[in-house]
Amino acid sequence: MVFTVWTAMSPAGGVSLSCSKSGQLDLEGSRAALQCDDSIVRVEGVWPLVQLGQLLAIPPAVAALVMRRWVSWLVVFTFLVLTFIAVANWSSFWVSLGFAVPMFAVGLLAASVQQILQPAQSERFA
Repeated sequence: MVFTVWTAMSPAGGVSLSCSKSGQLDLEGSRAALQCDDSIVRVEGVWPLVQLGQLLAIPPAVAALVMRRWVSWLVVFTFLVLTFIAVANWSSFWVSLGFAVPMFAVGLLAASVQQILQPAQSERFA
């Protein structure tokens, strides 16, 4: 969630290809008064940032609550998919999903440790 708030306050020029190429903000439906130095929340609005926060926060929260190995591995796969989405959208706001890369690494480590330490029988009976 801290990452999402930090992203919201960042300048739009950091996620806009048009700003890096021409120095002018050129987004679909954007108002002419918006500049590359304006915050992402001002340019994109609140809803995309809420979605970003949900995409990054809900999977590990579910894994922490459920505490099953298969859910942990599903979360690792989810972060891998989010990483590919970030790469596919490298010229837009959704490149911010690139934060899924370190979360993928931490999730992979956590799921591996859980796989090693949690006995296989305990999951069958729970």
